[in-house]
Amino acid sequence: MTAIAWIVFLAFLAWVVWDGVKRTSGSKDLDDYFAGGRRIPWWAAGLSVMATQASAITVIGTTGEGHEGGLGFLQIYFGLPFAMILLCVFMVPLYRQQPVLTAYQYLERRFDPSTRALGSLLFLFSRCLALGVVINAPAVVLSAMLDLPLVWTIVVVGALTTAYTVLGGISAVVWTDVKQMSVILLGLFACFAILALEVFGELGILGAVRAAGAAGKLDALQLAPEHVDYVPRLLGTDGAKTFWEDKYNFWSGTIGGLFLMLSYFGCDQSQVQRILTNPTANESRRALLLSAFAKVPMQLGVLAIGVLLWLSHGLGGEPLLYVPGDQQRAQEPQNAARYEELSARYTEALAERRDALLEVGRHDGDLRDDGALLARYQDAVRSVAEIRTTAAKEFSAERARDASAAGKKGDTNYVFPQWLLSGRVPSLLLGLILAAIFAAAMSSVDSVLNSLSAATVVDFYQRWLRPRASNREALWAGRLCTLLWGVVSTIAAIVLISGSSIIEQVNRVGSYFYGTLLGVFVLGLFFPRARGAVGAVGILGGMTSVILVDRTLHIEYLWYNVIGLVGVLATGCVAAQLWPDGGRSRA
Repeated sequence: MTAIAWIVFLAFLAWVVWDGVKRTSGSKDLDDYFAGGRRIPWWAAGLSVMATQASAITVIGTTGEGHEGGLGFLQIYFGLPFAMILLCVFMVPLYRQQPVLTAYQYLERRFDPSTRALGSLLFLFSRCLALGVVINAPAVVLSAMLDLPLVWTIVVVGALTTAYTVLGGISAVVWTDVKQMSVILLGLFACFAILALEVFGELGILGAVRAAGAAGKLDALQLAPEHVDYVPRLLGTDGAKTFWEDKYNFWSGTIGGLFLMLSYFGCDQSQVQRILTNPTANESRRALLLSAFAKVPMQLGVLAIGVLLWLSHGLGGEPLLYVPGDQQRAQEPQNAARYEELSARYTEALAERRDALLEVGRHDGDLRDDGALLARYQDAVRSVAEIRTTAAKEFSAERARDASAAGKKGDTNYVFPQWLLSGRVPSLLLGLILAAIFAAAMSSVDSVLNSLSAATVVDFYQRWLRPRASNREALWAGRLCTLLWGVVSTIAAIVLISGSSIIEQVNRVGSYFYGTLLGVFVLGLFFPRARGAVGAVGILGGMTSVILVDRTLHIEYLWYNVIGLVGVLATGCVAAQLWPDGGRSRA
């Protein structure tokens, strides 16, 4: 890190904290603190939603996914535009008919207090776990940049974000998100430009597309996995993937992703809170639609950065090990001989991949007519990936301590940070990009902290403990809860340090709970016979369904959203038939 990079980076951090602190005086009561006084314009709320989505998970995790798997991860977002349109039709009127501060107040009006409490608890638990993962992302970069323990960097990120969120409330969250979004987009554009100039200068645009496509990096649409059983098998495998076991394909993204997005943007308080800050329902709809039609192109651009980085590595070489701890373990005396052997094989494989990549990129005709070259190129790509995977398994410090993690490569999150710190990025841009990563991290953390506090104070403190609390008491309770959740999530981040893909961790945690949350709202909207405690029974049934499937069947996590929804509806409908009044006494 040069002095210029440090100045840009630290100036940005100071700007963000100052901007949040200066809004302290704007909060007079809970409506100001948690809903911005319903004065936030739609475009600011929409950009805030995008900033939360464009988190450090996007900048680090998704670029890593693009490097390792290409554009296939984009399929998870195919359901997003459809989800936003449905939310505009059904959920926005639901929340705007009566003034609410949390999504779960509706559940009490529609069912009973126990359903509201369970729904809010589900949100609190799931978001706290996910937030712990979110804080890890920028901590990875800072840890590598300063050569400090990861735990220290987690504490720094958690403390800075908690500070301005405690003081400024949702207004600080939204308006700092708007500023952070501009830095994020500028940083991502700078990364794309640097890599594009390097790769296109060597291969040309068409050559780069040809080389990436031949390696399978541009496969953004997969209707089904190879050797799929079109009649889905639910129990066991015989070595071939079933329809449900394929992680990313068109159907899992469109169906499973649709339910994930419906629940995330329609039932998760961290997102619902944005549409509660707008003056009118129409402005809330505009905020959602802005995100609906900007997210997929943005996600495509971030994955494209990962693909360009893969091509750049193909031309110039890449490390055998990305994780700093793995590199240190490989140098230990007992591992040195094996590391030298793999390094020698890796150097040869990199050279073979580079030669084949250049031939493919400069090929004039249809590559399919030159089967020998295509096969040689794909074999070279596969050989490099296999050696990297072998090294990551054998020298992983984390998996040396945890046998359950054996078999996972786990270096996806370090691919982009390693490139940033390789000396190939100019100092000014390095400071900007690092600032963008931290902007992305804080824009995700601040919104979740504020929403966790809102659910705690409104759904529990005001509802059960202090229903007659004054505005001043409730506001102080909100700030205290924000502080406490900041501490809890930072501790969760330390506990949940993991080597698997950050972006995948968050979606997996969300999918475990989101289908059930969505299910109870659908039960309330479309099943009038379900009343009273039937809603709570449905929530328990949905979570039980997901837990049973997770423990017994081989199904990828995106389908958990569908399973949770179906579990709630099935349990709720049966309970409504057996228990027509839902525990309410008849008049």
